[in-house]
Amino acid sequence: MKKKLSWIILAVILIVFTGLYAVVDKNNAIYDRETDTSNYVSLGLEQGEMVSQIFTSKEDKLDGINVKMSVSGQAKGKKISYVLKDEDGKTVASGSASLDKIKAGKFFNLKFDELTGCKGKTYTFELTTEKCEKDAQVIVYAVPGADKEAPLTVKGEKGEGVLVLRTVTHRFDIETFVVTAVFIIYVFLFIRWLGRVFK
Repeated sequence: MKKKLSWIILAVILIVFTGLYAVVDKNNAIYDRETDTSNYVSLGLEQGEMVSQIFTSKEDKLDGINVKMSVSGQAKGKKISYVLKDEDGKTVASGSASLDKIKAGKFFNLKFDELTGCKGKTYTFELTTEKCEKDAQVIVYAVPGADKEAPLTVKGEKGEGVLVLRTVTHRFDIETFVVTAVFIIYVFLFIRWLGRVFK
């Protein structure tokens, strides 16, 4: 009886641990992730210039946006601002960020207060270079090819492509839960097998 109780307690602990581990920042790309990164198009934005991307949310909640970015010249002193608008043109999220710690060619995270009831709704994301020295740029990337459902605007003109952008949702992810659970079970069974072999 005690042995069975111990197993039940262990199982509960593992399920709780796996469940907590599976609460992650889930990224949903609005662009074609199958496109090779060598084919990405770089879009340079000088001070005051803006890029705008329309997309449809795949998640019911939104907690942030990740944009693949880089800079020319020194990162220190550069600053961007962003605005997220809903289908009615109402600003639902906004903010600014220093690029001092940006990692070239990596995704830059822009967090905002959680938005709900987002699934299936269309949003417009606007990113503007607020501070940038002369002859330098903030660089964002786009996947080439037109997409009627995700139109891109660069410096006020229609662009060809889709911004390399991911929406972020902090939630329980079943895929992470299953993978973690399978890994834990595998390790546990492997240790038990080793114990029997060397007993």
